[in-house]
Amino acid sequence: MKRWILLIVLFSGIVFAESMHATYKIEYGIFGKMGVSDAYLTKENGRYEIRMVAKATGLAKVLSGGRVEVYGSEGRIVDGRLVPDTFTKDIKRSGKRRIKVYRFDHDKRIVTFHEENYRDGKLKDEKNETLPYYADNDILSLYFNVAGIIGECSEPFAKDLKAVGAEKRTGRVRVETITGGARDALKRSLGESACYLKVTIYQKLFGSKGGELYLSLDRNFVVQRALLKDVIMFGDIRGKLVHLDRTK
Repeated sequence: MKRWILLIVLFSGIVFAESMHATYKIEYGIFGKMGVSDAYLTKENGRYEIRMVAKATGLAKVLSGGRVEVYGSEGRIVDGRLVPDTFTKDIKRSGKRRIKVYRFDHDKRIVTFHEENYRDGKLKDEKNETLPYYADNDILSLYFNVAGIIGECSEPFAKDLKAVGAEKRTGRVRVETITGGARDALKRSLGESACYLKVTIYQKLFGSKGGELYLSLDRNFVVQRALLKDVIMFGDIRGKLVHLDRTK
């Protein structure tokens, strides 16, 4: 059950504004609504902060032990681009808690992290490591930066990028625009939209082929709907924007 939380994070990742609060719901086959995610972005005095809270609901809440995950990214705004200083993951379920804090050294091109594991409120173990790769984005900052990377969404684009929080050993994540006939086919599943993206994170999410996500975005690059196709036994997982507040 742990992988569906990552879907919520990816579904709700792309929103561009000075400050915003977006809420997404995730539905999965016969289970109906499996979870919700609230994403927050603030920009002030040349700095930014992203916070995302993902929670299981209904049967998924029972099966996941009441799993709640909180992701955060903080850093600088340089020429309109988000440059992370830290990326955090805080995961809680069934009396267990794991906290990871990643720190970026962009000059030395390294990322280190400190991890703490708790059981019933008591620290059980901790460790410090350096990632085997360098990335200048985490999974949250990358999604907020992707419009500047892609350029014109109607033009073909396909590129492997790197982000802390994506593929475990390399940080690899692939972003592709959907154009031509493929765009028309996806429109039937996700509805009319200004932009369609395919995001591959190279993880077997719910038994899908490599974790391929399809996103529909409006003209402001706000994700409206998302789709993970052909999940074993249950068909498709769908995400939908249900609430958005933003100010420029």
